[in-house]
Amino acid sequence: MGLARSGLMLAAGEPDMPPLQIAGGIADQMGGIMLAYGVLAALLARDRFGIGQEVDGSHLGSMICLQGLSVAARLMMGFAIPRMPRKYASNPLWNHYCCGDAKWLCLGMLQPDRYWADFVRVLGRPELATDERFVDLRVRAANAGAAANAGAAANAGAAANAGAAVEALDAAFATKPRGEWMKILRVGGDFIFTIVNSVDELPGDVQVQANDYITDFEHPQFGTTQVVGIPVRLKETPGRVRLPAPEFGQHTEEILTELLGYSWEQIAGLKEREVV
Repeated sequence: MGLARSGLMLAAGEPDMPPLQIAGGIADQMGGIMLAYGVLAALLARDRFGIGQEVDGSHLGSMICLQGLSVAARLMMGFAIPRMPRKYASNPLWNHYCCGDAKWLCLGMLQPDRYWADFVRVLGRPELATDERFVDLRVRAANAGAAANAGAAANAGAAANAGAAVEALDAAFATKPRGEWMKILRVGGDFIFTIVNSVDELPGDVQVQANDYITDFEHPQFGTTQVVGIPVRLKETPGRVRLPAPEFGQHTEEILTELLGYSWEQIAGLKEREVV
């Protein structure tokens, strides 16, 4: 519900797509993250000012925060950042491309004029550097907005230079598998790019492994199990996955006695009334 109401389902995807259902409980996870952030802030306030307070968070507020840039654009400029069709991207070096083995590669160069000539040379298309349709960002982006507004029905005229630039890079990347392109781009220049992973591919990603974002855990019931690691590392007091998720009611008596001060007689009464 938070995903739907926050606007994100109509912000992701192509302009002519229906609302996009994003898998994985994103709103639930963001809500938990922001609530934890609030709890930490409240603990700091308690230590500094000696006050306790209620912490309130929501899925809706968390998802709006996640889209801060787009929501701020709507508030300050009167319009949200629109869905953009991949094939008419105004900056072809801020886009993703399918390689010859059907695997995708993502480019992340926000200053395309800095890279364009070297990039197309490395792609084996040096003539694109002097093509009058692509001489600079302003010319390459011509009519990209019109194509975006036209959606799937946009024709070649609406696409103009923006569509032609993406089409040229699409054709180039389709000639080789992704692994080969990664090697070519690494040695060819100071380019910004990466692979497009599926969730299935994450456990084998070298950066995921190097940073322990997925780590082995010795589970008392299932043995060695891979689990999601700690995304933020503290140099002096690093966190780690120490315990499995508790069984139902596993720590009830411990919490009632040690943290809340209940006697065993009171706990027995609660159990008799099926409160715990």
